[in-house]
Amino acid sequence: MKKRIITRLLSFTLLLFFLSSCTVGTSEVKTSSKDYFPKVGGLDLQGNDQTFPECLEKDQTICVVAFQRWQQEWVDEWYVEIEKVVSKNPENFAYYEIPTISKLSAPVRWWIYRGMRGGITSEKMRSQVITLHIDKKPFNKHLEISDEEIVYVYVLDKEGKILYRDQGRFSDEKWLKLANYLEQK
Repeated sequence: MKKRIITRLLSFTLLLFFLSSCTVGTSEVKTSSKDYFPKVGGLDLQGNDQTFPECLEKDQTICVVAFQRWQQEWVDEWYVEIEKVVSKNPENFAYYEIPTISKLSAPVRWWIYRGMRGGITSEKMRSQVITLHIDKKPFNKHLEISDEEIVYVYVLDKEGKILYRDQGRFSDEKWLKLANYLEQK
């Protein structure tokens, strides 16, 4: 009797685990014109579904796309300066960090999502991190991404049009170019 109760409890717990993991889904990549960010869905660290470009509300949104966990240091280097621009003019600018991961099984997606969420306690930042679980090949091809060992920086308008792009680790020279572009807008 006791063994049957434990077995049922374990089965119920596993069922709940797999059902909850299904909320961290995958998305198809829908491409259009090369000048536009592809239409793709993800999940922010608040647990909300987000779809690009529909989630873009500001005149310009700066997005940093990363592919590897170790690239977080590079993303953070860009973010330090980007956040200064966004906080000075929140009516016109927004920021998203976009970790891009291949499609994985539901339990693995859930485990990655929970780990990322646990590492970020700021509610504001949790809403700015949108994880994509996608087929990266069409995504990368559309955005002309040839190397997942570096990060990519995009400035998008409300419709997802790519207004500016850069790639690689933050540098003063790269920041000066981006800052000059943003000041002109």
